Amino acid sequence: MKKLWSTAFAAALIAVTLTAVSVRAQIPGVSSLIPDKAALLEQGKKLLAELMEMKQDPKVSAADKSKVDKLIPQATAVNTELAKPQVEPSKLTKLAGQLGDLQKQVAAIKR
Repeated sequence: MKKLWSTAFAAALIAVTLTAVSVRAQIPGVSSLIPDKAALLEQGKKLLAELMEMKQDPKVSAADKSKVDKLIPQATAVNTELAKPQVEPSKLTKLAGQLGDLQKQVAAIKR
């Protein structure tokens, strides 16, 4: 009888642990606390390409091209960091913030 209780307890413990892990994976925000490096790098590459296009666009004013010229090295620096094989989670969060700021600045120029 004691062995039956031990087995039942072990099975229940495993079930609770597995349930907790799967529930945690489904809670919005828990798994997204650390930004996805590949997704950030893809966004960074698109942003840099967009900046390069804006630099060549004759419709963009000289003042805006000056702003674009200042953003290109910043976007390049973010992409360089994101392209490294290992990026610390805290650094990834910082880079995500920098990328978001750059995206806002580009959006403001496009208006």
